[in-house]
Amino acid sequence: MKRLMRMFGVGGPSVRTELKVSRAKPGGKLSGTVEVTGGDHQVSIGYIALTLVTDVGVQGGLLGDQSVGEISRQKVVEGFTLGARERRVFDITCDVPLETPLTRAFGQQIAGMNVGLRTELEVARAVDRTDLDPVEIDPMPAQQHILDTLSKLGFQFVKAHMEKGRLRGLPQSLPFYQEIEFLPGTAYAAQVRNLEVTFVATDRKLHVVMELDRKVGPLADREIFGRFTVDPATIADTDWRGLLKDWLTESTTRKGPLF
Repeated sequence: MKRLMRMFGVGGPSVRTELKVSRAKPGGKLSGTVEVTGGDHQVSIGYIALTLVTDVGVQGGLLGDQSVGEISRQKVVEGFTLGARERRVFDITCDVPLETPLTRAFGQQIAGMNVGLRTELEVARAVDRTDLDPVEIDPMPAQQHILDTLSKLGFQFVKAHMEKGRLRGLPQSLPFYQEIEFLPGTAYAAQVRNLEVTFVATDRKLHVVMELDRKVGPLADREIFGRFTVDPATIADTDWRGLLKDWLTESTTRKGPLF
């Protein structure tokens, strides 16, 4: 994948990013090279930075700054002098934070999800951040385990989107979070309209929030929330299918509040 940034005025420098590794899991790394080419005069480059971004609150592509959420920002090259027509190539690595939203699940692209790596070049205190390379984010093993469990319970993966805000009581560092939507299978179709799953990962735990839209009447739904904490190191030792099945049964039959 290659992108050419616009010039910093007539005769200014340009930069091109080529990702050799453009697919990773949360907690992993992206890598590649950044090539900077000088214009018709010498300039001082303040820095080169990589920013991981995603759409927040809109459907579609990365359309504009007002809808783009910043996941992380890392300076990868410190200041240097770039001569006229000089070409400099830098090897770069970008960490993928644990809260990075997924763009792939069940072997396919998630509808409605976009994550991109933006290259920023600072010249004379002006920053050009128009270079954007799409990247792919796969589930971590613990996330994949939960998604597979829901699939085995008959839930059908549909799409995902980003929501602005914070989930109370969770160690969330970003001002937005991902909701992954499922439709119920035959076993729950009469009681459930849809199910949305959110992951908030830390170094030691994976927090899972489930929002169930339960049918309580022909024109009325009731939102029911469940929260689970997963230890990735011992996830295989837990009967998650039985645990989630019990929660779904209680959530679709109990009349009082459920949290």
